[in-house]
Amino acid sequence: MLIEVKVRPNSKDDRIVKINPPQSIEVELRAKPENNQANERLLSFLTKMLKLPKNSLKIIRGHTERKKLIKIDGVDEESFWKIIKEE
Repeated sequence: MLIEVKVRPNSKDDRIVKINPPQSIEVELRAKPENNQANERLLSFLTKMLKLPKNSLKIIRGHTERKKLIKIDGVDEESFWKIIKEE
């Protein structure tokens, strides 16, 4: 499945701040947008939340932008939105 994620780096906490089914979420991260820190933190945050191995998520587009397109393997769309809404 593919999901659009808008990232807000340099925040106080790692958390989802906005859910826009069926295609996007907005996330705040403690990491800085330097040296790939925010990208790695985003993938780590989502893999822990979804209980998936790290290699199940990949940034397809937006490595240097706030808006990213993430490919997620190992979870269907319905399960993804259910998990996200529970957090």
